[in-house]
Amino acid sequence: MTDLLTILAHRLHADERRDGRYHADCMFCGKEEKRGQTHFSFGEQGYYCFVCGAKGGLAALARHLDVRADAPITPRAPKPPPEPRHWQTDARVLESYTSALDVVTCWTAYKPLSLDTIRRARLGVGVLPASRSRHRRLILPVFESGRLIALHGRAFLPEDQDAKWLTAGGSRKDALYGAEQLRGGADVIICENMVDALLAMDAQPGVVAVAGGGVAWRDEWTQQIAASRPARVLVWLDNDLAGAPNASTYAALTRQWRQARPGLPLPEPRGPQIANDLLAAGVAARVYAWPRGTPPKADLGYALMQGVGA
Repeated sequence: MTDLLTILAHRLHADERRDGRYHADCMFCGKEEKRGQTHFSFGEQGYYCFVCGAKGGLAALARHLDVRADAPITPRAPKPPPEPRHWQTDARVLESYTSALDVVTCWTAYKPLSLDTIRRARLGVGVLPASRSRHRRLILPVFESGRLIALHGRAFLPEDQDAKWLTAGGSRKDALYGAEQLRGGADVIICENMVDALLAMDAQPGVVAVAGGGVAWRDEWTQQIAASRPARVLVWLDNDLAGAPNASTYAALTRQWRQARPGLPLPEPRGPQIANDLLAAGVAARVYAWPRGTPPKADLGYALMQGVGA
């Protein structure tokens, strides 16, 4: 086991973290490894990418990389579910964020959200609990059936050098942001950033925008959207290899990928996969076509702030 992990870590130029897992650029979607964030990681229990959803056992990862693994692999026993955190059970925690005096000033400096959206989404400002960062951050809560299940914090102070987005310990990452607004006959937009989903609904009232909350798209989310019987769905992912790149971006990033990772398979953009799955479920769906000249890694928020429409 140890020998295999060492070989795979060397092959993928992986970085071992304090969590005991190795973190690297995703060989499936190309998402680059970044200190302080979890994108693609692997360990004794296997590998997983929070961006593209690639997952499997360690032996499968070795086979994909054509690494021979003769030693038996014994996964660790699953951990019991964690106890609820203080911020999940004490309503005063969220209230302290939403009642901060500079909520509107800080959030509108980040994205041009309306006051109604800031209030309705219960956006706030404060120190993210159960997190390594001790700086004040933009706080975005996630609810399911009216219950707080996740807190995300976005850096906005120059002295905050941690990752742009951090998540409070104990947060769930399996809920589709905005799913509670899905309804029959609605026009739906799928994007990657939760704040961009709010921005899209500000820009196009009546539209329902959903986002995966920074993690890999799940098949059950596709089924959830299809079950709501929307009128149509626009899959508006980022202009990068993992999302839905236009032809020029795909060509440029493909060249960079092959130069940086010779011999590794190219990632498959997730946007067309989601649209095809929705079409197979009987939902009218299409992928947003990024115009020529759009910079790589542009997202829905960038497009809306540039005045670009669907």
